[in-house]
Amino acid sequence: MSFRLLLCFALCALAAFAQEQRVFYYPKPVARTPYVAPMKPITRLDDIKAKYAGQTNWREKIIDDGNSLAHMVQEAPGYKYPRRMFADSPAWWVVIEGRVRFEIEQPDGSFEIIEATKGSYVFVPERMVHSLEVIGDQPAIRFEVTLYAATPVFAEKPAVAPGAAIEYIPVRLSTGPNPLDVADLDGKPWSSHVNVYELAKQNEARPNWSRPAMRKNRVRGNFICGQAVAGDGTPAPGVRGHMHSDFAEFWVVMLGELRWIFEGDVATAVYGKPGDIVYAPPKTFHMPQFWGKQGLNCRLTSSTFPSANHLYDVEE
Repeated sequence: MSFRLLLCFALCALAAFAQEQRVFYYPKPVARTPYVAPMKPITRLDDIKAKYAGQTNWREKIIDDGNSLAHMVQEAPGYKYPRRMFADSPAWWVVIEGRVRFEIEQPDGSFEIIEATKGSYVFVPERMVHSLEVIGDQPAIRFEVTLYAATPVFAEKPAVAPGAAIEYIPVRLSTGPNPLDVADLDGKPWSSHVNVYELAKQNEARPNWSRPAMRKNRVRGNFICGQAVAGDGTPAPGVRGHMHSDFAEFWVVMLGELRWIFEGDVATAVYGKPGDIVYAPPKTFHMPQFWGKQGLNCRLTSSTFPSANHLYDVEE
């Protein structure tokens, strides 16, 4: 038996063990977990665009919670970020509008060129050099995520304005694929670029489907897509979905419309459309629902914990 097969069996057995569900007692606060600015249940793309009406280049912080740092960004055609990398943080983007060209370093030192458009998810691991440039003739809007307090290093020394509070010093550090990264059990490399419209075409015969976006070191994401719920979507009494103990979960609405119910309270549900960002703090039960009545509804889930354990109410 090959080492790869043995490893697969071992990992599969470990995964099966991890799936066992047992009952424990969790110290959940009686009061709902508060939202701390800038986080809020839903950040609407239309509201951000209205806030910056008349401005071509802008950056709005959406998440800053000690695990993730996320911004919504718009920049004009020709705006370019020089080659850089994060020593310890992966980075990922969703292109909301426009076109963005990414250059992402590969293990052999070459660069993959990606021309991302509306609906594109682009990922770069830590330790890998990358750059991006807005292309085309229209500004581009992207949702941009790194780990909290991620600091880039640059391939070329940037210019510094006189009197700046920082200086760029030469440093030596490890580059290339992280040897301790989360493995892909299928033995295939994770794709740096996925477009939700292409996924929809590939799965058009299926009413509901999901696809992992990424399983890497401190990144877990899924495309989850389907048709609207039947009836009014009101959950049965006592059904609150699931929660996460120590980390937040957030979503980008990619297609259609979705509804999120928090703590089983339909009255405080939020409704998201493409480009909106929905956020659930730790210790908060949440239940996403496909809501758009016409066509496919899709969300991109995200958390910084690859295992992402789910805590459910115990049925009486």
